[in-house]
Amino acid sequence: MLRVLADGERHGYEIKKQVERILGGRSINNNVLYPALRRFEEQGAIQRVAAQADPGRPPRNVYRLTDTGHDLLQSMIRDADPALLADDNEFQTRVAFFADLDAGDRLRILGVRRGILEARIAHMESLRPDAQAEPWGLRVMDFSIGRYRDELAWIDALAVTATGGTAATAAPTGGTATGGTATGGTATGGTAASGQP
Repeated sequence: MLRVLADGERHGYEIKKQVERILGGRSINNNVLYPALRRFEEQGAIQRVAAQADPGRPPRNVYRLTDTGHDLLQSMIRDADPALLADDNEFQTRVAFFADLDAGDRLRILGVRRGILEARIAHMESLRPDAQAEPWGLRVMDFSIGRYRDELAWIDALAVTATGGTAATAAPTGGTATGGTATGGTATGGTAASGQP
């Protein structure tokens, strides 16, 4: 949400539609959008500047990003905490805003995610001997490992793009085998389900 407002003043519906476009069509519920806008307003990150009134409709609040909001946005996008980047939404949100980061920040985020995925693969591989007795469970495990490996290949491609086409590697810089969930102060405004910057 904050990133959308960095491009100029918007009302809630415009913010919602732009965030959905940026995040590849993921829908944002109004019960997530408007509470997040209120929280950002209480933090001083955004400011209500006007109410637009179209004929026959209730007025719409228009919001703008403050200097505090700009600083908060940059901090949230750059945050590479493994507990946050273990969450797919948190990681993908940061990738969606890579244009706002320098190559070093991009590679750091990719490296943390790489470490998380490598740890997940190692954890699942360690469970493989016990999974042999459960063929359906083994199929799920193989599917999950394949997804993680596909994402590692994607991260390698992103690392090349993130450095302007040079063959940089996103070296692992941490992570956990079990992953985590997004918590307060994240790039998605609180939790993976509570809105976007």
